[in-house]
Amino acid sequence: MSDKPLGLAMIGLHHQHPRWYWPLWAQLPQFRPVVVCDADEPFLKQQNELFKLDACTDPRKVFERDDVDVVILWCQHTQMPQLVAEAAAAGKHVIVEKPCAADLAGAKKIAQVAQQYPGIKISAPYCWRTHPGSVHVKQALTEGKLGQVQAMEARLNAAGAWRYVRDNALWMLQAKEGGGPMWNLGVHWIDYFRWLTGSEVVSVFGVVSGPAGEPQRDIEDNAQAVLRFANGAIAMLDISYGLTDSHPGKRDIYVALRGTHGTIQWAPAWECLTDEILIVSTDQPHGPGSAEDCRRVKVTSRDIPGYCGEMAWNWLADFAKAVREDRPPIVQPADMLAAVRVVDAFARSVQSGRRETVARS
Repeated sequence: MSDKPLGLAMIGLHHQHPRWYWPLWAQLPQFRPVVVCDADEPFLKQQNELFKLDACTDPRKVFERDDVDVVILWCQHTQMPQLVAEAAAAGKHVIVEKPCAADLAGAKKIAQVAQQYPGIKISAPYCWRTHPGSVHVKQALTEGKLGQVQAMEARLNAAGAWRYVRDNALWMLQAKEGGGPMWNLGVHWIDYFRWLTGSEVVSVFGVVSGPAGEPQRDIEDNAQAVLRFANGAIAMLDISYGLTDSHPGKRDIYVALRGTHGTIQWAPAWECLTDEILIVSTDQPHGPGSAEDCRRVKVTSRDIPGYCGEMAWNWLADFAKAVREDRPPIVQPADMLAAVRVVDAFARSVQSGRRETVARS
């Protein structure tokens, strides 16, 4: 493929991210937005006052365009698998918003499409992998600073469900669309811990609370899960749409790992560019006279306008490079399917009240 920018189509506007991502494209000359698409024609016209691109109500018409190389899908989760299949059949590379489907069958379909069209790059923006701070976390684990990882913890708590009313994404309030916080947000940390440890989740125990109050919805407000990994490690996830509007940044984010030789603790900065990661390591676990290394690593991200800033920029730049070099992107359909397998087990656990095994077929 030539070095000319990749023609980009944005499909689905009843979601926050098309607007929040928009400033990123100006910092990514690898892409050239050319068309925006949504079936809701009045809403499409209104939203296109920001984008000022060609507008279309039918994704199939987008797939027919010769000037489109990559499509990014922000549609209802139930619609994603079929749109991925149609885009790939038309020769378009696909970025599909996580969790990529509303159920396990949908995620399996996307994985099957990837096998059917091996030359097409299909990926989802699990961009915590590409946060500058993650370089230090991954390096500490690779170098064995923590020894054997035994326990992990993560929070991703966001503002309340009203934001989906505000952003014209009412479908996100429906459980059948995979709109709950564990499905929509918890997959980030599920993917992150898989990536860090190289181990798969084998079982899940989950509990939820809510919904409480308006708006009308059948998704939970708060979701907690205990994961067990194949390597013996456990992880606790606390995921919710439970923060008040007065909470700084409307985000509460935290990640920690504990091993036989040390710990990592990190509260990612959501409102600023500087992160501090605590890395503690000993040369022998709990031994007398052990040499201890305790460091606070400061990481400064580049000030890049747009949702998630530098980590999203890094992820998108890699996707463009994967297309040009005909190599796998950082996140592959197998990773997307693995995350959905875990949230599927979570949902089954909430219903059964028991620990559930993660499906492997």
